[in-house]
Amino acid sequence: MEELGTWMRSYVASFLTDGYLKYIGWTLHDKQREVRLQCVKALQGLYCHRDTATHMELFTSRFKTRIVSMVLDKETDVAVEVVKLLTMMLENVEEALTEEDCQSVYPVVYVSSRALASAAGLFLYRR
Repeated sequence: MEELGTWMRSYVASFLTDGYLKYIGWTLHDKQREVRLQCVKALQGLYCHRDTATHMELFTSRFKTRIVSMVLDKETDVAVEVVKLLTMMLENVEEALTEEDCQSVYPVVYVSSRALASAAGLFLYRR
């Protein structure tokens, strides 16, 4: 997943297509923490630039619900990276997140994990 994300950033015309993006979306449901973490990090690399984020409209509409639900992932490090991803989506993709999506992130500000609460605080500040 890490390599696929690298290829998508490096060779946008060839690899940043729905045919390849679906594999990242599917593996967001993987049981292994490391797989989910690498998928989210690959997506961060794509959503951090407005030009690549605009190519991901179909992916965003199809997998946004799963990404938002991952804020409550049982693994804290995955949840932290998901909140960072949502912050990037908020900044670089117009109207990607609805108010309802954002409201599922707000309570995370009060969790006991400092890293997760900090990431959620940044999300709230940017919103």
